[in-house]
Amino acid sequence: MSIKSILVWVPVILASIILIYNACIKLSSNPGAIQLFTGLGLEPYGRFAIGILELTAGILLIYPATLKYGAILGTVLMSGVIAVHITKIGIALNGDYSFFIMGVIAFLCCTGLIWMTLQKTA
Repeated sequence: MSIKSILVWVPVILASIILIYNACIKLSSNPGAIQLFTGLGLEPYGRFAIGILELTAGILLIYPATLKYGAILGTVLMSGVIAVHITKIGIALNGDYSFFIMGVIAFLCCTGLIWMTLQKTA
């Protein structure tokens, strides 16, 4: 396995795991997710829509032919997550920074993947 291959697959795996994990939390009707989305005024349709979009992005990232679409969708979604954390709910959700940190990591991975796909085609 070459260094280039590793440099692509590490962010793909990280972002996919984060996106799919968070989608599962939203789609499984986790009480914390319900409480959060109720507070945002997006329960239940917003929670389900965002969960489905996160799941879609995570799956698109795994298949090389659709990687760039998953990276774009993941970047848009994680931009929204970061913005909501900063402006509405705070960086630490009930004293837990992990969801904000996962959002930042997924955002950086997805933007890096967009950049890598642009470098291949340019």
